[in-house]
Amino acid sequence: MCTLEANERRGRMYQYGYDEHALRRELEFYFETHGFREAQKALEFAWEKHEGQTRINGQPFIIHPLFVAKYGLGIGAKTEEQICIALLHDICEDCGIEPTELPFSEDVQRGVSYLTFKYDYDEGDDEDTKQLKKIVTKSETYARLIEEPRALVCKGIDRYHNLTTVEELPENKIIKNVLETHRWLLPGIYNALTIRKFSAYYHQFYTLSINLRSLNDLLAMKHGIALNTMT
Repeated sequence: MCTLEANERRGRMYQYGYDEHALRRELEFYFETHGFREAQKALEFAWEKHEGQTRINGQPFIIHPLFVAKYGLGIGAKTEEQICIALLHDICEDCGIEPTELPFSEDVQRGVSYLTFKYDYDEGDDEDTKQLKKIVTKSETYARLIEEPRALVCKGIDRYHNLTTVEELPENKIIKNVLETHRWLLPGIYNALTIRKFSAYYHQFYTLSINLRSLNDLLAMKHGIALNTMT
């Protein structure tokens, strides 16, 4: 690698905290050593579909699904299906693809479908009606996540990563993310900890319940967002 390219890459890592190429190499090494062919395919698919997309801070968007997959491995989400769901979780919303159109297994399609928000607006809906429908749809989608533990784990990691960069958003968006996490996402994770058939995911939910709540509460205190006490 030439010195100029190396310096540019180090600059991106300093600015964003992650380098998409380094994350890709780490994941690909794991996939190769574990024989995860579908996960490798999912990585390549996400890399292609998210090409040119950026986050609000200018960060290449692909860093986000790569981070979610890498964080998942760190907390024990090591099945190939979970890794694929992590890599593909934003594909349908951001790229206009239906979950059933994804060239992956039915388990992966199912997981991604639980993470895809679909708003059923009518032609004559005014902005207030659209906002109301959006709130209802989001609350219902969060509630359904308890049906699919792999998707719920992914959503927890997804939100954790988003909260680490939420300070770059307008104040109303920060409040929205913090309240959504507190009212809808964290209760689902706490409930999942009590379901026996989800015992294989217990460590993942436990780690998320601590990390996600700690970060969310910190943001709430910093921005003066009132949260009801959660047991």
